[in-house]
Amino acid sequence: MDAPVSPMRADIARQPAVLAAFADRADGFAALGRSALAPGAGGRLWVTGCGDGLFAAEAAGRFAADLGLDWRPIGAMDMVLAAGRLRAEDRAIAISMSGNVDRTVEAARAIARAGVPMLALVNGNGGRLGEIAGSKISLDLPDVAPFLCGTASYTLTLAALTALAAGAAGATPPDFAAIAAAVRSAVATAEASVGAVPLPGGVRLLSAGNDCGTVRYGAAKFVELTRIPAWSAELEEFAHSQYWAMPTGDLVVVVAGDPALAAYADESCAALAELGVSTFAVDTPASPVPRARWRATLPDQPPALFALSAAVPLQVLAATLARASGLDPDTRAHLKSDATRFKVSRMLTRRSLIGTGA
Repeated sequence: MDAPVSPMRADIARQPAVLAAFADRADGFAALGRSALAPGAGGRLWVTGCGDGLFAAEAAGRFAADLGLDWRPIGAMDMVLAAGRLRAEDRAIAISMSGNVDRTVEAARAIARAGVPMLALVNGNGGRLGEIAGSKISLDLPDVAPFLCGTASYTLTLAALTALAAGAAGATPPDFAAIAAAVRSAVATAEASVGAVPLPGGVRLLSAGNDCGTVRYGAAKFVELTRIPAWSAELEEFAHSQYWAMPTGDLVVVVAGDPALAAYADESCAALAELGVSTFAVDTPASPVPRARWRATLPDQPPALFALSAAVPLQVLAATLARASGLDPDTRAHLKSDATRFKVSRMLTRRSLIGTGA
């Protein structure tokens, strides 16, 4: 009898199909972007949330900027503090899958008080966030299993943001059928490339520009799935900060979807090899990092859309190293087993969920 498929692996593997299905909905998201999110003259498009929502907003930044949008990813706490500087010409997207993350709800209330039109991007009925926003749209993505680490939901959030941005700019959404093919290749490449990576003492995920959102997302997945200390940083700033305290047994992961960035990343990998530090690159044939110790080389694609497939090797690597360290990425039981720490996490972010087990 075949062994049951890991829910985490199933969630990773379904991402190409999720994106292919989204191709049929992208025009609807773009239409809502045109009607609800096109800024007034000189206006900005603020995109706020926490965790994966914020990382997706950052990862969509280059695509939106290339369309001429003044795209402003901002953490929910920062949005609460910045709401007094919002202008009538601005528009906003607030992101939360549950709609019940406390700080995102507070940010939405601050945006509403400022009188700025706002769209809630959610998954389901939208919770408290959906009640506050002037309009909302749901990903309508069913969960593979309870309490899984965000994988397909992150990728679909990023896809939705690109479609909304296209609409807000009066442009056509990307070709999600082609993107789905690139992600399908990314899944296969990632599964084939991470198996040789030994369990490290820590993980440092580095990039620059548009890909910083991807490495911030990747570091969050390591935090959620493993007990391996993980940090993200901008490639250059790492050399002036984290590098000096980094044990040589750590793994450095570089993500480079832009040829200019890849050249710097390759130089960094060669330099780190002098110290005996292992490196893993997520790159493409057009943006190669050949001196990385291990590579997940993904299909060529526009740098502005690279984030839609670049997260996949980070997902697979985190899930693989979680199992190698004796943890179960399907249940993340190590998070809930420390009842006090889990409760305090809810006190920090989602007080409304305390006592629900969610």
